[in-house]
Amino acid sequence: MRVAMLGNFPLDPERIPGGVEAVIRNLAVAMAKLEDMDLHLLVSCQEISEPVTKTYAGFTIHYLPGQRRLGNLTSHFLDRKRLVAAIKQIKPDIVHAHGTDRYVAAAQCSGFPYVVTVHGIRFREVVLFGGFTGWVRKVTTIRMEKQVLARSEHIFVIADYVGKTIAPMTSAKQYPIANPVAEEYFGMETTDESNTILSVAAVQPRKGLIHLVEALALVRQEVPDARLRLIGKVLTPEYAEQVKAKIIELGLSDAVEMVGFVSDEELQDAFTGCSVFTLCSVEESSPVSIAEAMTLGKPVVASAVGGVPDLVSPDKTGYLVQFGDVPAIADALTKVLADRELRDRLGANARARAERDFHPMAAATKTVEVFKQILAETGGK
Repeated sequence: MRVAMLGNFPLDPERIPGGVEAVIRNLAVAMAKLEDMDLHLLVSCQEISEPVTKTYAGFTIHYLPGQRRLGNLTSHFLDRKRLVAAIKQIKPDIVHAHGTDRYVAAAQCSGFPYVVTVHGIRFREVVLFGGFTGWVRKVTTIRMEKQVLARSEHIFVIADYVGKTIAPMTSAKQYPIANPVAEEYFGMETTDESNTILSVAAVQPRKGLIHLVEALALVRQEVPDARLRLIGKVLTPEYAEQVKAKIIELGLSDAVEMVGFVSDEELQDAFTGCSVFTLCSVEESSPVSIAEAMTLGKPVVASAVGGVPDLVSPDKTGYLVQFGDVPAIADALTKVLADRELRDRLGANARARAERDFHPMAAATKTVEVFKQILAETGGK
């Protein structure tokens, strides 16, 4: 089977900047191991001016020059044009597009059977875009999301929340498949003696990082050596400065580390060495970072938003809090850090859930089964 997978992906596959890219890599690496699989990943990349092709982990990556100006206003016309041309050159049996933007639009215009994985509910994620530019991004993003969902016939949903939220926007048949975690996570040894709270999230208002800093100040009243490690690419520089100012204001300069973007190896070290993982965003669909933490047996404290309750079970694998409720965040983190027996129990339950639902080969097998079902229904057209 020849498959064209479309989605965001970095030029260096060993430096994954976000959850969507991690899911694409984890799924592609597993799929490439399946028998008779010819997998091609197509990526629009603004960092290049000429096409680049490379092989990685048994599949081929085609990087296409990305549209650098007026992308939102033109619904990424040039990206879609280049992607469609590349798809037609590859001549896949089926196209698998990730997201609700240019990649899905290109799949829909390619003339080949296709299926979509919806990773996020964009009309909810863009609410914090500010200024005139933010307003334009908000309007154009929502417009494209509505268009591609309305035209879709087959959709992978990564959480019940996603499926229920997009249901009024599409008549597509839905197939539930949880986000896969990289296979190496299932065999890693971990420790949790550091009283380190880890959060892996892009630095932007949607992620609620200031609330975590404020919560740490309260946590340290009960657990004086508690530390907070923030890992993630800076997407909103102004917000990053606000977070740093809050750290200084609360006298936490020696207790909070803003690491920025890290390599896969550094990220894995951070996961394996933390005592508890936290993600206190205003909107999430099904964060792969939470799935990774659970795979490593880490308790999770997270906002009860979007698809997070599909992952985190209160008092079983972690705790859920309301977005922005600093005392509640602090109370949950303190509870986990102060009680080793509780931490072990929550972590063991989290790992058991991960073994059942997040292994990449399970996701790859289910994905290909759906491919075959779609091709059987369409006759390959």
